Amino acid sequence: MSHAPSNDSCARPDVTALILAAGSGTRLGGIAKATLDYKGGSLLQHAITLVAPFVRNIVVGVRPEDVSWAVDQCHEVAGDCEIRCIAGGASRQDSLKRLLEASHTEYVLVHEVARPWVEPDVFRQLLVAVRDCSAVALYTPLPVRDSLVLMKEGLLQQSLPRADVVSVQTPHAYLRSALQRAYDLAEQNGWNEESTIALMDRAKHRVRLIEGSSQNVKVTYPEDLTPLRMMADVAISRKTHASG
Repeated sequence: MSHAPSNDSCARPDVTALILAAGSGTRLGGIAKATLDYKGGSLLQHAITLVAPFVRNIVVGVRPEDVSWAVDQCHEVAGDCEIRCIAGGASRQDSLKRLLEASHTEYVLVHEVARPWVEPDVFRQLLVAVRDCSAVALYTPLPVRDSLVLMKEGLLQQSLPRADVVSVQTPHAYLRSALQRAYDLAEQNGWNEESTIALMDRAKHRVRLIEGSSQNVKVTYPEDLTPLRMMADVAISRKTHASG
């Protein structure tokens, strides 16, 4: 199955992929997620191979001490893409700001190394949708049995209708100028948001949500390493059989 962009999606030269890979992996015991083994390479290399069919330019943000390593990793899988590796910031918002400043195309894809199980066709869907809406993200239904509320300092602030509450995921797609405007407003007003779509919403940009998959799990906790290690063992086994 081909994962190339369709005629109704953004053209590759018009898109830059911004890959977030600067996390320190605190909840994984200090393991940088970008360096984890997966399918015979690193999670960083896997993220690049996922986005490469849809973009011509890629900007990767890693920990300052990993920049040289990332350059070598990217060189091995660059293909016809232009890839730049830079140091990320102290927070997700700071890291994405740096990546955004290093991009110059009309559209940007935001992806994370921590989501290796995203289906490649999702990128095509996002790049179709972003032509009609300046911000597009993935969601999955959030089945819950109990009532949902917002709480602050032990007091109920707002009741939430269960049917309208969903979980949101990366990757995202943005009109670059719209995302830049949101970051400019954040800098002017001192906004700090946990997610990029929250920042876009605060800047009064409409965010379209398209359904993702429950398989698009984010590698966050030690138990998430088990399937990664299984895939790494499979890759090693295949190499051993091939060489033997």
